[in-house]
Amino acid sequence: MERNGELPPSELLHVEAQGSGTETVITLEGDLDMSTTDQFGGCVGEVLQQHPTSIAIDAHGVGFMDSSGLRSLLLARAAAEQAGVAFRISQPSPAVRRMVERTGIHALLLDD
Repeated sequence: MERNGELPPSELLHVEAQGSGTETVITLEGDLDMSTTDQFGGCVGEVLQQHPTSIAIDAHGVGFMDSSGLRSLLLARAAAEQAGVAFRISQPSPAVRRMVERTGIHALLLDD
């Protein structure tokens, strides 16, 4: 439902998790910002309950990410690490790569 001209989070960010053996890939398409971080975090929580050995974030479709989105990626990484699950962003969009590199946390999140 649209409120005050704003789209609901589910229309701003599409989140999909697919498991293949022991790795789960979470695909993000849209905006990862303060209005959509709960949606992403909920997906990560559900995936961690399935006990994968690794989580890869396919973020090639993220067109915009603010500091809330970056924080949600760091929280997801911390939750995965606490559960003993490897975590990486395997396909960052230019927006994600720019934010991660500008903040100096490239080695924590990016695959390359």
